[in-house]
Amino acid sequence: MSSSPSLYVDRDTFLHRLNARSKLALLVGVFVTVYVFGDPLWVFVPLAATFAALLLVGGWANFKRLSFIVAALFLVGFAVWPAFAESGGPVLLETPLGTLTERELLFALGRSERIAAFIVGGLLFVTTTSNEEIVAGMRSLGFPYAFCFAVGTALRLFPTFLGSANTVRQAQAARGHEVGGGNPVETLRSYIPLLIPVFMTAIRNVQTQAMALEARGFDTRGDRTFYDRQPFGPTDWAVAAFGLALVVGSVYLRLQGYGTV
Repeated sequence: MSSSPSLYVDRDTFLHRLNARSKLALLVGVFVTVYVFGDPLWVFVPLAATFAALLLVGGWANFKRLSFIVAALFLVGFAVWPAFAESGGPVLLETPLGTLTERELLFALGRSERIAAFIVGGLLFVTTTSNEEIVAGMRSLGFPYAFCFAVGTALRLFPTFLGSANTVRQAQAARGHEVGGGNPVETLRSYIPLLIPVFMTAIRNVQTQAMALEARGFDTRGDRTFYDRQPFGPTDWAVAAFGLALVVGSVYLRLQGYGTV
């Protein structure tokens, strides 16, 4: 696992050069698109597009750092979501515990793809946008500085959280605890003993951060200025308009009955 203190990848790509506000608009468009549709084929299109963009901007290393989380949420959702769907279509699997119909399978696959698309889309955003740009962009949109600072701090501490999780995993492995297994259920079960030390480490880091801010007299009530202010150019307006078009278009198609299971 990489020990980089940030998820941001410094490259000169089209997405990197965009203003943070236009990337936020594009991200909202992608999120709304994957949220309104339930058909896994319709959800797969924005998921595949964001994943391809993530690879093009150099975000493969970041994805590998979160691959277990993505896989775990996808598999757990795929196993749980059929219980919340109405049965319909031919029976694909019949067991003593129940049956799995085609509609339940498509419903679960679409919801699991939706969760994966949310993670990949957010990862694409933080890969191409530095913490400073995110805070400045959100502040320029009118968000309170305390909220912007909290978001920036969370993004800055998240790689540290991943590093702590890897350290705990290695320590537990040295004590004879085998992490991983022959199937996804055993793999998930092997990670349960890691939760308490990982979260205790995270809480301790947050407390240390809070004391450091208090010792430096941090105050969110005053107006803040930013050294680097990105201009909002014609390309940014075009990208923001495309994000708005994704929102309007996806909602319209959904109301027309497209993309449903």
